[in-house]
Amino acid sequence: MKKMSRAFTFTLIFLLSAVFLYTAMNEIGPNSLVASTPTISVDPSISSAEVGKTFMINIRISDVIDLYGWEFRLRWNSSLLDVLSVTEEGFLKGGGSTFFVNNINNTLGYMLVDCTLVGNVPGVSGNGILATVEFSVKRQGGCVLDLYDTKLVNSLEEAITHTTVDGDFFALIPSFHDISVTNVTLSKTIIASGSILRIKVIVENLGGFNETFNLNTYADKDINIIGDEITIESQNIEDLPALTSKIIILSWNVTGFAKENYTISSKASVVSNEINITNNVYVDSTVLVTILGDLNGDGVVDILDIAMVAKAYGSYPGHPKWNPNADLDNSNLIDIIDIAKAAKNYGKEI
Repeated sequence: MKKMSRAFTFTLIFLLSAVFLYTAMNEIGPNSLVASTPTISVDPSISSAEVGKTFMINIRISDVIDLYGWEFRLRWNSSLLDVLSVTEEGFLKGGGSTFFVNNINNTLGYMLVDCTLVGNVPGVSGNGILATVEFSVKRQGGCVLDLYDTKLVNSLEEAITHTTVDGDFFALIPSFHDISVTNVTLSKTIIASGSILRIKVIVENLGGFNETFNLNTYADKDINIIGDEITIESQNIEDLPALTSKIIILSWNVTGFAKENYTISSKASVVSNEINITNNVYVDSTVLVTILGDLNGDGVVDILDIAMVAKAYGSYPGHPKWNPNADLDNSNLIDIIDIAKAAKNYGKEI
């Protein structure tokens, strides 16, 4: 009899405990349970990719309860990376229809991304991916993928307290060969026959090996006719280190050249095992070779040309009125000598 009484007592205690826990759970509710602080993080925390390649990161949420909307800003080093796209992922979509918007600024290196559920629906709880960001790698180096000004809102339009975790990126030295002519800049767009045109060429070794190659710069009267280009200068570039650039300054004496438009281009020879030869050539805008003083390129030196020199009078490189075409004596200063040179040819025409 004592054994039965003891067993009954244990059973009664068990049942009463179960009823108590069940009642407490229903009174408190799942959203009232003590939970970990939500975290928005860059995933993976450390990313890497070769120069010229792309990589992706996730913006991940964890331990969130009743998430109705979110916002984040992401900052990166714009000299190293460009963002190609940002895409909403499925976490918030699990609660219904969403409104997603983003603004990417690759010049300054930041983005603003917002997303919210639509309608009178409860928020989403748990862990998942908010968005995916795809980057392209432009140069060697490393930077922080900085999450900031992050916001989480629940279905009651209340802010959700949370933490953020940034990511880090490191560019890998590429294991390929790639030479690129990245820029050709002319000192003038109109130049007198018998003068000197300065040409700045920038070449870059985008690969992972030191490279030796030829660099040819051309003047072409008609780029549609193959083989009629004039070689301005040919150089041999020796042992250009990986992931470095070189600036080359050329001088083209246009004495004896016909008075025409010339397209200036620069071409690097293809190195062994080069993976991309489309960037070996850079074609700049045209330069007009004409008579001295013809600043507007209409083939005659008249009052309009004199006025253009006078307008730039007293200017120099960097000055707001600077016009390199008006620097007829190539002194980097527009003065009385330039006006006199134009006036001396007044009335001349091609």
